Amino acid sequence: MAERKPNVLLLVVDACRFDYLRGPRAETPNCDALAAEGTDFRRAVSPAPWTLPSVTSVLTGKYPHEHGATARQFAMRRGRTVTADLRATGYRCLHLSPKTWIGDWLPQGEGFHRVEEFTGPDHRHFDGGADVRRLSAGVARGPEWYATVVRRALRSENPARSLANAAMYKYREATEDAWLDDVRASEDAARIADERFADFADREEPFFAYAHLMDPHLPFYVPEEFRTDVRPPGCTTYDEELDYLDDLMDDLWAIRLGDRRLSAAELDYLRRRYADEVEYADAVIGRILDSLEAHGLAEDTLVVLTADHGEHLGEGDGRTLLDHQTSVGFPLLRVPLVARLPGEFDGGTREDLVQTNYVAETVRALAGLGHDEERSLLAADGNAAADTPDTAVAEYEGVVRSHPPEAVADERLFRTRRTAIAGDWKLDEIGGERRARRIDWDGNGTEPVAVDAVPEETRRTLDRALPGEGDGGFEGGGRDEAPADPAVPDDVESNLRELGYLE
Repeated sequence: MAERKPNVLLLVVDACRFDYLRGPRAETPNCDALAAEGTDFRRAVSPAPWTLPSVTSVLTGKYPHEHGATARQFAMRRGRTVTADLRATGYRCLHLSPKTWIGDWLPQGEGFHRVEEFTGPDHRHFDGGADVRRLSAGVARGPEWYATVVRRALRSENPARSLANAAMYKYREATEDAWLDDVRASEDAARIADERFADFADREEPFFAYAHLMDPHLPFYVPEEFRTDVRPPGCTTYDEELDYLDDLMDDLWAIRLGDRRLSAAELDYLRRRYADEVEYADAVIGRILDSLEAHGLAEDTLVVLTADHGEHLGEGDGRTLLDHQTSVGFPLLRVPLVARLPGEFDGGTREDLVQTNYVAETVRALAGLGHDEERSLLAADGNAAADTPDTAVAEYEGVVRSHPPEAVADERLFRTRRTAIAGDWKLDEIGGERRARRIDWDGNGTEPVAVDAVPEETRRTLDRALPGEGDGGFEGGGRDEAPADPAVPDDVESNLRELGYLE
């Protein structure tokens, strides 16, 4: 009888920095335990600083300029997902995530037997009424919110139910219940995972489960038991903190451009709340791993824990950046990566430079499929590719053209950025200009240096690694020449607005 192929559980934590999950700032006992049992990759780099291209890379093994899913176009143009490969060999495939830049509305999210999507607060309590997010799009709290919502509700197809949705939302907001679903959305992921693991335990065929947790993505809503005693400047209550977070989300474009700088007190608050969010994510990961063990699946399952990208928490030359747009900064690109599989990934740390798109090739190899040895986490493949210099690359095509508000027309938002990392050096190409930085791996940061300060041999390695402008993700180079993307579903658009992508 042929040896059974391993199950695969891929856990992706959104916007999770290395230093807060595996580094010196980490307070994550469940992830620590996983790393102690598996292999802890200490120098893992995402090929992109935001979700759409990075997750597509994780699921295909390809870089953004190869698969083509970027800010210029959403759908993968080339390549094949590991989901499709595993399904073709008999795996049962589960997708578990919120509806944002991931999901089966895009080709790279297709091919799963079952899609379980969880999202934030319930904004539509009464069927037939308009979603409160649509009624209030573009307005902050206060009298303007009420006037706009009432006006739009009266113009909707079902005014009575739309007004009832708004009234129920405001009632729940007043009692803090409106945030409960969003705050505890990851717990829904753990609950659903437990139900599916029970199903998988009764099946003969192996499974592939992809689970994407939104903590610690902005805005930082944290369950009360994980919320440390910290408040934004001038705030004394949690209601005031929520108001501050609303205003902060409204100001993201100004922060990205450097028109608003965050104060030291604000950054202290945001870093602590971010850490709270990571601790909450760790608790949920612990529940998912406990469930895997309880159903007798742990010994036969490759568990991979990583992030799609990191997060800025005040870094930025001349800017106090927050979130993960308009930059290829080191805190956005260095991410946690832990793999556990008895007999293959079962102890120790690795300091070699790897990338998160290596996950797909690793899974293909363990499933007995053909794979690229130079893009694999397997020790045997690493030995086979030992003559290849360790170099990581990442790419960013600017913000999605339709996302900034009309008043924001700054071309800096759409500037192409590429970076290559080798050893302790990082070489950026931003709008045709080259910049160099020295990496402090222990401190999870960099310092700017002159380009000619990079050793010549290393500079040549970095130059070769940087993909050229002609290597973009679609033929011809013009957005209008690419095949049409699928329309963004209404519920996905609403969720993207909540996360600060849309105005």
